[in-house]
Amino acid sequence: MLELDILTLGARGDGLATHEGLSVFVPYTVPGDRVLARLEGRRGDGWLAQPLEILAAGEGRRAPPCPYFGRCGGCALQHLADEPYLRWKERLLEGVTAKLGADAGVLGPIRRVAPGSRRRATFAFARQAKGVSLGFNARSSHDIVDIAQCLLLLPWFSELFPPLRALLTAVCPEGTRGDVSLTGTETGIDMLVEAESRLDLFDRQRLAAFAEDHDLARLSWRRPGAGAIEPLAERRPPMVRFSGFTVGLPPAAFLQPSLEGEAVLTALVADAIGAGSPVADLFAGLGTFSFALAGKGAVRAFEGDAAAVGAAARAAHGTGVRFEKRDLAQTPLRPDELKQFRSVVADPPRAGCGPQAENLASPGGPSRLVMVSCNPATLARDLRLLVDGGYQLQSLTPVDQFPWTAHLEAVAVLER
Repeated sequence: MLELDILTLGARGDGLATHEGLSVFVPYTVPGDRVLARLEGRRGDGWLAQPLEILAAGEGRRAPPCPYFGRCGGCALQHLADEPYLRWKERLLEGVTAKLGADAGVLGPIRRVAPGSRRRATFAFARQAKGVSLGFNARSSHDIVDIAQCLLLLPWFSELFPPLRALLTAVCPEGTRGDVSLTGTETGIDMLVEAESRLDLFDRQRLAAFAEDHDLARLSWRRPGAGAIEPLAERRPPMVRFSGFTVGLPPAAFLQPSLEGEAVLTALVADAIGAGSPVADLFAGLGTFSFALAGKGAVRAFEGDAAAVGAAARAAHGTGVRFEKRDLAQTPLRPDELKQFRSVVADPPRAGCGPQAENLASPGGPSRLVMVSCNPATLARDLRLLVDGGYQLQSLTPVDQFPWTAHLEAVAVLER
């Protein structure tokens, strides 16, 4: 064991100290803390340590509001007071602008999404002799922290937990592990269970009755590795709305975690595009941004998920928005294809744009780019390519859609 002084916070939200010239990452600590800690193992070129006792508390420390904090792996920063928390999140993007040599003024104020607004989540479960544990994994572990509520989620989640535990106890044999995904839609809750259990007729009847008793819109089941999702009860098609357009939600389709966060991102994108038609929407998903831009002129949306493309295309029928299936990670739009667009919106997965960023950076392409990212590290990589290709970063807005976590969304606007 050793005593450590926490100097700052790392990119994952862990406290950062030094020992014998090496970095030591200490979770659940804040700058100014002096802690008694035990080294757990290596992390990169440094060490990971487990805090055992807070010997002296830093000024930014507060009591975490959640009783599961420190055991549940979902949140990393509930113990950090509001002001230093926001400052730390802003610094995640300050590093991006500094590496690009951009003016500090391009970084806008952080836009916040309140806790208690999340409409979708995936929970781990384990069927044991005593019943079902249902919640989130512990930090860096497959152990499940059983929860009764989560402060990040809409209230209806916690109301569903007790009957959901009883259902999984009834249909899953002891030893079963799996996941339950719940999404709130315009027409009700969409539920997907992923587990190895083989369902018999009575299990299917229990699941259908659960959907009826709790007014679910849809309940589906998938065995891991099987690929196909089996709808067991669809009482109403789950529907979502984007800028006045109603779109059917395919099972397991991507959706922004909160309506509030979606509204913030959509407004930032729409304002940045302005009258920049024609527009390409890359990694378009169900059309979150495509439909917001429908009134601005021609929009072509590219997405690799066939189910999402089909659902969005049906909703876009008769509008100026056209959806096309294309896996941009494998077949990015070529530079000659990009030349037909005045503006481009890109909202890639956490891995970033990949080869599509290289093609966007080619000469003669769109004059304006709006990049939406949920990963500052891959955003920095993509922006580096684009700036080297002649674009200038006009603005970069952080969006804290994942409170108390190390995750941060951002919207970057570039022009050339």
